Amino acid sequence: MDCSDAILESPAAAYELLLKSAIAIPLSHYLAAALFSIIVFLYNFLEFHFFHDFLTGFRGAPISLTYNSSSEIYHGVVSKCPTLHGRYLATPWLSSPHIQTSFLNFFGRPPVFTYRRQMFHASDGGTFALDWLLHSDVSGVAVQNDNVLAKDDATPIVIIIPGLTSDSASPYMKHIVFGTAKNGLNVVVSNHRGLGGVSITSDCFYNAGWTEDVREVINHLHKEYSAAPLFVVGTSIGANILVKYLGEDGENVPIAGAAAVCSPWDLLISSRFISRRPIQKLYDRALTIGLQGYAQLHETRYTRLANWDGIIKSRTVRDFDTHATCLVGKYETVDTFYRRCSGSAFIGQVSVPLLCISALDDPVCTKEAIPWDECRANKNVVLATSLHGGHLAFFEGITVSRLWWVRAVNEFLGVLLSSPYMHKQNKAESAGPHSPLMQTSIDQGPYLNLTDGMVAAMGNEHIDGEETPENHSQTDQTVPVTDNHVSSGRKSHFATNDAQSSEDDGGSKGSGIIQRCLHQLSRQSNKSIWLLAYIAIMSSWPLAGAALRYLHRKKLMKSLPGRGSK
Repeated sequence: MDCSDAILESPAAAYELLLKSAIAIPLSHYLAAALFSIIVFLYNFLEFHFFHDFLTGFRGAPISLTYNSSSEIYHGVVSKCPTLHGRYLATPWLSSPHIQTSFLNFFGRPPVFTYRRQMFHASDGGTFALDWLLHSDVSGVAVQNDNVLAKDDATPIVIIIPGLTSDSASPYMKHIVFGTAKNGLNVVVSNHRGLGGVSITSDCFYNAGWTEDVREVINHLHKEYSAAPLFVVGTSIGANILVKYLGEDGENVPIAGAAAVCSPWDLLISSRFISRRPIQKLYDRALTIGLQGYAQLHETRYTRLANWDGIIKSRTVRDFDTHATCLVGKYETVDTFYRRCSGSAFIGQVSVPLLCISALDDPVCTKEAIPWDECRANKNVVLATSLHGGHLAFFEGITVSRLWWVRAVNEFLGVLLSSPYMHKQNKAESAGPHSPLMQTSIDQGPYLNLTDGMVAAMGNEHIDGEETPENHSQTDQTVPVTDNHVSSGRKSHFATNDAQSSEDDGGSKGSGIIQRCLHQLSRQSNKSIWLLAYIAIMSSWPLAGAALRYLHRKKLMKSLPGRGSK
């Protein structure tokens, strides 16, 4: 009671009493409280969901499927895939999207095997590696020759497109390659230009919208192994490239089916997302460092084609795209590049069976960019989303020896292969990258000759009678994957001919540009020249009518009586 009276009489006494009480508390209690606070902070900051999984009995969350109600792909293929109708439970000690994603990149526990490397020469002189893993390589069946495949081999081939700054050696790539080969399919990784230990041999670099390499590889494999069905799996940026390619070419693709895993979908939204929160900024910085490392491998060309000082000083992916991608690809702005190359703009034109997989807690590719309505409207697309999984991780099991999405993709391809719903190429309907349907207003400006961000001279497209790009493309013999020697390739056929155009136009620069633009317009489709003629007739008809009326009136006035006397 005396203590209470003293406190009421003097507030200083209260503080003194509190200080004495605080000193009396053991230091271990303070350390325990600090540790608990740190754990709570990290649990929320890293978005752990262990306690939620614990309270739900570690049953996992169901996979959500978005599809068109009349989709034959869903009813005939996806409905027969138990994995896509089950649940996904993340590895308990990796129950965070950030921990999963980091563990995949730094450890990953990938299977051990050796690729067979094949060098591919693109039509523009570029060179990149195709890394093969055959079913016979993992099944124990001896191969009698060193060739990659026999021409008449009917074993399905799965083409895999890596993500940003990734190649065939990335852990998640080895997971999907090995798992697919174990399921009885032959697998080839189409590495991006300048990656996989291969030097850049042309002024063309890959980006999120560069589909020409994928197109040439697919057409080459279809021509070489016509008996083998072709499937394509894209991961991350590779998924965006895949969806864009499928949307550009529409029915005119020799692909039986495809899968897009963890696609960014809308590059503009994703760019803003990874610069929003502190944890996302870490990914942005990590991706930028990877891009800068890629640029340093090819410093000579980037110094000549881009802003090298800006590349070195880049702090974000957007900065890198400003100083490198936009300058090399001749995009007006970064937002122009993001809008033109986003896969969400092409998902509606996809004409092959396509399975899309995304995690709602993906720390790199936000769920805000997922085109839910577009996927639901297209009967060829089925979108599978999971509550957890991170970016390309989806670890399952205590030993983290497998990835859920690898199992889901292989199950989908297996059921599709045995179904009557595999896509068959229809060359009559084509929506290529220069189709009027695919072009925006930005394509009609001075960058008329652009193809997915890779620039060539305006008047250098092949015309009828010239050698086709297929005659330029070739592959070398198989070499060991550890051999990084690259042949010099061919000179680019994108040589400028502005001087010749100026000579044909009598030295008139303006008329030369007009003629080249008209030539480009006439190449868009067989109907374009007739459309141009129709526009010319309709636009000149009022002038011709006025001239005819003037001549008729003048003749009538001369024929009137009394006009001659005047």
